[in-house]
Amino acid sequence: MPRKSQDHVHRLVRSMSPAEKRYYKLHLARHGSEGASNQELLFDAIASMDEYDEGALLDRFKQEAFTHRFAITKRRLYEGILRSLDSFHTDSSVDVRLHRSLHHVELLHQRALYDDAAKVLLGVRRSAELHERPAILIAVAEWERRLIECRNYTGIDQAALDRIITADERVRQQQTQLDTLWGLKSNVFLHLYQYGQARDPKAWERSKELLDHPILRDPQQLTTAKAKFLFHHLKGAAAFAMGDTSTCHEHLTSNLGLLTTERDRFVDEPNLVLGVVSNLIYVCIQAGRYTEAFAHLKSFRTLPAQWNMPESDDLDLKLFSTTTSLELSMYMRMGDLEHALELVPVVERGLAQHAGLISPVRKAGFQYQLAYAHFAAGHPEIALRWINALLNDMRTDDQSDPACFGRLLHLLILLEMGKLDVLPYTLRNTERFLRLRSRKHRFEPLLLQLVRGLLKKQPEEVRRSVIETFLLGVAQLEGDPFERPVFDHFDPIAWAESKLRGEPFARRLKARALEFARAA
Repeated sequence: MPRKSQDHVHRLVRSMSPAEKRYYKLHLARHGSEGASNQELLFDAIASMDEYDEGALLDRFKQEAFTHRFAITKRRLYEGILRSLDSFHTDSSVDVRLHRSLHHVELLHQRALYDDAAKVLLGVRRSAELHERPAILIAVAEWERRLIECRNYTGIDQAALDRIITADERVRQQQTQLDTLWGLKSNVFLHLYQYGQARDPKAWERSKELLDHPILRDPQQLTTAKAKFLFHHLKGAAAFAMGDTSTCHEHLTSNLGLLTTERDRFVDEPNLVLGVVSNLIYVCIQAGRYTEAFAHLKSFRTLPAQWNMPESDDLDLKLFSTTTSLELSMYMRMGDLEHALELVPVVERGLAQHAGLISPVRKAGFQYQLAYAHFAAGHPEIALRWINALLNDMRTDDQSDPACFGRLLHLLILLEMGKLDVLPYTLRNTERFLRLRSRKHRFEPLLLQLVRGLLKKQPEEVRRSVIETFLLGVAQLEGDPFERPVFDHFDPIAWAESKLRGEPFARRLKARALEFARAA
C-alpha cells in the first residue's frame, strides 16, 4: 500500500471531476511551458490508476528524463493541477471572489493607482459586510490604512478617522466572538467524539462549566448570524452530551430556522444545514418522535437541490453515511428489524464505494449497527463477523462509544453462540479495556457480572437467577441520564426479558419500542 506522503498527486487527480480534468489539459495547453507534454502524460498515467503504484510509473517512463528527479516532477504536477483548479473555480464562493478582489487591490496599489484601489476596496467592504465576513473585513481595514497613509491623510478629518477606528474595533469584536465560540464548541465536540455522552457527574460538570462562559449568558450580544449559529450549535451539543434531549432539540430547531432566514450569510456553507437536520433527526429518534424524524429525513434528501449543492464524492459520502445510518438507528429503535436488515446491502455497497474516504468513526458506527441488528434478529454468526471487523479496525487508544459498546456486544454474541472456550479471555480483555479507560460506569459491571455468572455450564434455575439479577439491575438504570447512552446503543432490558420469557429478542425489542413510543 502506498505511503500517504507518496500518493498525494494520485489522491488529488482521483478527486477531480471530468470537467476539471478537461480544464486542466486546456490550462496546460494554454499556459504550459517546456515539459508540458510530459506533465500531461504523467497526469493521464496517474489518473488511470485505481491504486497508486510509483514503481509502475517509474518503469513505464524509465526512458524519460523527468523520472531522474521524480519528486520534483510530481511537485510541479501537483502545483500545476492546483493552479488549474484555482482558475476553474474562480467564482465558486463569496470568499474566493473577495480574496481575488483583494489581490486586485494589491495590484492597483503596486502601480500607485490609489484612487482605483480604493474603489475596488469599497466594493470588497460592502460585499464582506453583506455576507458577514469579519476576517475579510480585517484585511480590508489593513488596506484602508495603507491607502490613507499613501495619501498622507488627505481628505480624512478627525470624525472620519474615529468612524474608521470604531468600525475596525467592531469587526475585531465580531471575529473574537467567533473565535471564542468556536473554541468552546470544539471542546464539547472533542470530548463527545472521544468519550461519548456524559456517563458520570465529572463529565456532566465539565459540560456545565463550559456553558458558564460569559459569552453564552446573553445571545443578544452576538452581532453576526454565524456567531448566533455557533451559540445554538454549542448549546445543543452540550445539552446532548448532558443527556438533555429536549434542550438539544430546541437549539437545533433554532439553528434550522436561522439557516433558513439568513441563508445568504451561509450560502457557501451548505454542509451546515445537512449537519443540523441530521442531528435533529437523531435527537427525534432518541426521544421517540419517529413521525417528526421521518419528516426531517424526507426533507434531508431534498436539501442538496434546495441549496444548489454541486455533485461531488464528498456530498455522495455525506448523503450515504447520514441517511443510511439514521435510517438504521430509527428502525432499530422502533424494533423494525425487517427494514433494518434490508439496509445491509446498501451499507456494504456504500462502505466499499467510499473506502478510504469514510471516517473511522462513521465506519465503526455502521459496523456496530449491523452487528447489533443481526444479533437482535437471531443471526449471531453474522453479528460476530461485523463486530470482529469493528474490533480489528479500532485504534488501540479508541475510547469512542462504538469501541466500548462493541466490546460489550462482543461478549453477548459469544455467549449466545456458546463459545465458552474463548469467553474467559475476551472477558479479561474487556475488563482491562474498561478499567484502563475509566469506562466502568453503572451498566458495565452488571454486564460483566452477568457474563461471569453464565460462563460455566450450570442448572437452568441458576442461569435464570443470574439473568434475573441482571434485569433487576439494568431496570434501575433506565431513568438514569448518565446511563442513557447504553439504551441508545443496546436494550439490555429487552434482551434479559426475552431470555426469561423464552421469546425472540426481536419480538421483545419491538414490544419495548412500542411502549416507549406511546410514552413519548
